[in-house]
Amino acid sequence: MNKYLIAFLFFNCLWSQLHENKIQNRIINRIEDRQNLNVIRNNYRNEEDLIQFIESIVHTRQIPGLSISIVKNENIVWEKQFGFANINDEIEVNENTMFILSSISKTITVTALMQLYEQNLFELDDDINNYLPFDIIHPIYPNTPITFKMLLSHTSGIKDNWNVMTYYNGDSPLSLNYYLEQYLTPEGIFFNSNLNFTDSYPGSNFLYTNNGVALIGLLVEKISDQAFNNYCIENIFEPLSMNNTFWYLSEINNLNQVALPYQYTGGNGDSCFDIGCGIYDQSNPCFCDSECIYYDDCCSDYNEICGEDGIGSNPENLNEYENYGYSDYPSGQLRASSNNLAKFMSTYMNGGSYNGISILNSQTIELIKTIHYPTINSTQGLIWYYKNQNERSLFGHNGGDLGSSTEMFISFSDNIGVVLLSNSNNYNAMIQIENALIDFAEETNFIITGDINLDTNINILDVILIVNIIINSQTYNNLADLNHDGLINIVDILQLINLILI
Repeated sequence: MNKYLIAFLFFNCLWSQLHENKIQNRIINRIEDRQNLNVIRNNYRNEEDLIQFIESIVHTRQIPGLSISIVKNENIVWEKQFGFANINDEIEVNENTMFILSSISKTITVTALMQLYEQNLFELDDDINNYLPFDIIHPIYPNTPITFKMLLSHTSGIKDNWNVMTYYNGDSPLSLNYYLEQYLTPEGIFFNSNLNFTDSYPGSNFLYTNNGVALIGLLVEKISDQAFNNYCIENIFEPLSMNNTFWYLSEINNLNQVALPYQYTGGNGDSCFDIGCGIYDQSNPCFCDSECIYYDDCCSDYNEICGEDGIGSNPENLNEYENYGYSDYPSGQLRASSNNLAKFMSTYMNGGSYNGISILNSQTIELIKTIHYPTINSTQGLIWYYKNQNERSLFGHNGGDLGSSTEMFISFSDNIGVVLLSNSNNYNAMIQIENALIDFAEETNFIITGDINLDTNINILDVILIVNIIINSQTYNNLADLNHDGLINIVDILQLINLILI
């Protein structure tokens, strides 16, 4: 409370002085755009080389649209968008474009639950049936309770029966409670003891499950006595200024801001395996390795599969779908911009806080990072997990669905995090770009958020510069837009003061 009182008094005094001396004491300063800064970079890959590399991957791998954010030292330091959110209407991806996050959504779901854990409303080893309006009993092991920790570690014995996990055009008409009760109880219309549960007793075997995470969302509802989507808005999205993040399509005012999903449906490209030119990616027949001089070197039926110009321009190769939803929505239906997701990711890099706003405490973050069943799965934390890639240990989550491939991973050793969101399913391409982004971020000295005058310090001089921008209605500059909402106003000043005081 004292901190914000000091900030308020400080701002009032500063504003009065500047307003009274608006003409006489005008500060002349040119604040450069972030993308034009002369930052020190390693010769391995500068920004121009990086962008050319990404554009080549987008081109050859048939990625309609892509949005990227990089976080370093808890600050969003680099963002870039490529391609189209809607090809037919020629709507390009921009900083506000929302992509379906697919399974990255699960990291929001666990965060919501662990906020309630911090309030001592449950323990990780509690039986979940004590918190639900219906009992979930494993059909083979009825005496073994399913705990919160099991759900969070994918060891609950619940599995996905894809026969009843329906895609809907738009949001699912079924409530979360109704769907899960029908799926997990013997009287339910979606219940199947063999297909909905594993043969292993709860806590003994790892099996990744979407419905288990949907159940976490329902537990949030029942414990908080609030709809899951509304709980997330109030306790995660609004505090972090995640203004382009929504669980339901019906919550979004302008659906042109939502990237449409695209799925590649070309030929099988079997003959490409016989040519032996470079590397052929079976998941994308239109990919031809850079070592191939001609497209026909990649495979003899390349034109037939990928179009006359060799880049998959044949409209039959890329199918557009309507934005969809499903009943287990807490497991994958969240839509967000890469910038918004980067804000959220930053909290896991900074002990649960972003720009001075805390959504979890540092002890809870460490609990989520802990591997609770090391003999069952040595990489699985609480929903979040570890992977080794390009000689790095990364922590995060990815996602893949119809017309969706997403990555959100942190390298704690480098204090770097990357977010990649696309509206097509091409995992290998995303990994290539992800590796390049981390290399680029590791070797680049980015500016510090709030360091308006680029002197590597955040202090009163930076506050004066932002106030000057507001008073004199200067052109928008993203260096002064600390909360990335497209506006420069008192909120940015207060956030900057908060950075100085904390």
